[in-house]
Amino acid sequence: MLDQVQEPNAFIRKKTTLPNAPLEPRNHFSKTPVIYDHLFFVNFNKAGHSILGASAITDSFWEGTLLYFKDEDQLENFDYHGSYVYGTTSDGKFIDDKTIALAEDSGHINILSIDEDATLRTTNYFWLCERVPEIAVWENSSRVLSCAGRTVYIYDANSTNGKPIERYDSYHCDTVSSVDTLKDNTNVFLSGGRDRMACIWDMRNSVAASLLYSNEFSAINSVAWNQSDTNYIAVGTQAGDVYLLDKREPKDFVSVISCFPSPVNRLRFNTNSNLAICGDSKDVLVVNTQSNNMNVIYKNEDHKGHVKGLSWNGDVLFSCGFERSLIKHVV
Repeated sequence: MLDQVQEPNAFIRKKTTLPNAPLEPRNHFSKTPVIYDHLFFVNFNKAGHSILGASAITDSFWEGTLLYFKDEDQLENFDYHGSYVYGTTSDGKFIDDKTIALAEDSGHINILSIDEDATLRTTNYFWLCERVPEIAVWENSSRVLSCAGRTVYIYDANSTNGKPIERYDSYHCDTVSSVDTLKDNTNVFLSGGRDRMACIWDMRNSVAASLLYSNEFSAINSVAWNQSDTNYIAVGTQAGDVYLLDKREPKDFVSVISCFPSPVNRLRFNTNSNLAICGDSKDVLVVNTQSNNMNVIYKNEDHKGHVKGLSWNGDVLFSCGFERSLIKHVV
């Protein structure tokens, strides 16, 4: 009788244990890189090398993959030369041709070096208290501009103490969404946030920030500085509009264009004062700003989902977004 009782129990244990095994949560990163469907950023350096950031944001285990490419053909074919697996991310930038700053959703900025064999390895990292939505860099500088929560941070990628060079947490009264730099001046940069304000900063002043523009209706999602004509700055809003600003006439705008019925995600100027625009839409727009009127000179509707990242490589524009969509635009 005892054997008859034990045998069914053993059978029950066997039947209930095995089907549950696949439900065990994943708790480790992939050993080989996975190109996920959600592409969040693309960025080029002066040598024409590029990085592409992909993240898994619909699974129970959120993972990101950074891919490094040596030329445009490799990028278009996802034929990566180097890779790095990490937590999900929102942005990544080349600091120089051999160094990358990576903003992770965990609240870290990871500094990566590119070895001769294209191995990407961590050389430094900084911990911020909240998610980092965007980072920016200066030319010929190891400084990294970042934002998290209502605070703007500046780090030195070569720092050994893990502390920011500067920290500003008393200017914006809501989350800072976007930052950009005046590339050839490490004292000057931009910020924009959900408090509907865009600020221009000069760290040499006793009060570093001054109000450049305040939108009456909508949060500011993206800011971009025209490096070819540094008097002009663009801001994109949650409502889908883009405003062209003149820093010599603060608190007003030069012109405005309604781009999408959804939020603007990224703005990028090229050297010809052409401004690329993307948002939570399938469209990519390029407008020319030289006449102070934003006239659409290019429009592409080939993306399969929301467009999250933009980067110019000379006069060629690359955009990336959801549904693993990466498109080259010859404007």
